[in-house]
Amino acid sequence: MKIIEQLGDATFALYYELRQITYLLSESIYWSTIGRFDKMRLPFKGALSLQMIRLGSSATIIVFMLTFLVGLTLAFQSAVQLEVFGAGFYLVRGIAITMFMEIGPLITAIVLAGRSGSAITAEIASMVVQEEVKALRVMGIHPVQYLVLPRFQAMSLATPMLTMLANIAGIFAGYLVATLYIGLPTSLFLLELRASLSIVIIAKSLFKSLTFGWLIALIAVSKGLSVRGGADAVGAATTKCVVFSITAIILANAMFSFVFY
Repeated sequence: MKIIEQLGDATFALYYELRQITYLLSESIYWSTIGRFDKMRLPFKGALSLQMIRLGSSATIIVFMLTFLVGLTLAFQSAVQLEVFGAGFYLVRGIAITMFMEIGPLITAIVLAGRSGSAITAEIASMVVQEEVKALRVMGIHPVQYLVLPRFQAMSLATPMLTMLANIAGIFAGYLVATLYIGLPTSLFLLELRASLSIVIIAKSLFKSLTFGWLIALIAVSKGLSVRGGADAVGAATTKCVVFSITAIILANAMFSFVFY
């Protein structure tokens, strides 16, 4: 019976979590599109730029370094195996598609989940504990407009941009391996790279990264707003945010694999 009770509690908790995320998603999309012309919308000047800097641009170096090192390792290991069969020429196509379709969006999302997602949850959870969110409601300020919308929009813009940077870093690592280890001419590398990538592949990469950014922002905000308790609850919510975000990203990536392939 205890196992059944725990399963029931977990099911209801998941249901309420999904309902909260769906509500935040619908509100964020509304206030980002049709709601921009709503007279009830409060203009918060500079909020989006501030969140873009805090959540996006500050993660540029770590995203570039990680994807470059992962791309370098992947390209070198692939080159060693391809050289055995005399097929080193196919390294360009493999590293280009892999970086754009899998490694770039996934690594960027995981880094942002651990860095930016946890920061969002900790900040909002602290405001809830200190009853600042209640104060916003008393002043007639919608929490979604003030807390959720700037972070949602910032992640919607920052994640695809950082993903493109990650893709470029990984392909640059593949270029170094192809030219220095295999001895492939630069002109031939660029020609094969152009033939490997298409608008469809780039669009799929950006769409995946946008979805990952939405998952990170919505889960982080949801965990922050649902905090109950003191300082310990803030730490627990931050940990849950990172775990849930990475899990959701991996599940979404698996679903994209079935849909795209």
